[in-house]
Amino acid sequence: MSVSSLSNVSTTSDIGAGGGAPAQSLGKDAFLRLLTTQLQYQDPLNPQKNEEFVAQLAQFSQVEQLTSANDALSQLYSAIASMNNATMTQLLGRTVTAAGDRFSHTEGEDSTVLFDVANNASSATVTITDAEGRVVYSQELGGLSEGEGTFTWDGRGFDGTDQPAGTYTFSVSAEDVDGNPVDVQELIRGEVDGMSYETGVPVPSIGGVDIGLGDIIRVESAAGAEAKEEG
Repeated sequence: MSVSSLSNVSTTSDIGAGGGAPAQSLGKDAFLRLLTTQLQYQDPLNPQKNEEFVAQLAQFSQVEQLTSANDALSQLYSAIASMNNATMTQLLGRTVTAAGDRFSHTEGEDSTVLFDVANNASSATVTITDAEGRVVYSQELGGLSEGEGTFTWDGRGFDGTDQPAGTYTFSVSAEDVDGNPVDVQELIRGEVDGMSYETGVPVPSIGGVDIGLGDIIRVESAAGAEAKEEG
């Protein structure tokens, strides 16, 4: 391969300058090192053609462009995440309803749980479990109408003693008149009083119970929440 042909290779790097020339993407020094290294180790009896050099340089340029695009996307993600984190703080102090079967209980006080029944049920039972997985209370609810319903637990166990403060789990099982199971969605409702960013994603909480953003069903204004409680 003649010196003139090498010159031709370097000038072809200016092709497509509008989209970013390969030599500029790689840098002048890297471009020259690439050419000299390939010339040093190529087979003298079967030299590489100019077109092959151009194709290789185009591949390197594409890698460089993809790296730049990845950096730009990372910056965009960081910006969106920052905006999302700031927006989620608006949930603080708001009353939300979300899918969830855990609730925070204060010893000596009543705790009200919320659920949504898919269809009318002729019989239903609510079961409350402590953090250790032990069933501390269970009660038959009788028939339930389709839609949202509530149950207020007095905080006492089977033996009538007040259960300690902590996070509890509840479940509602229901059947229709034919004995077929009826779907019941356990819900958590309350004022968002915490927001964690430890995982990199905003995680709101109600009384120390975390709720997923994707599990939120409703967000109410303070006035709307007060009106519902009075009603």
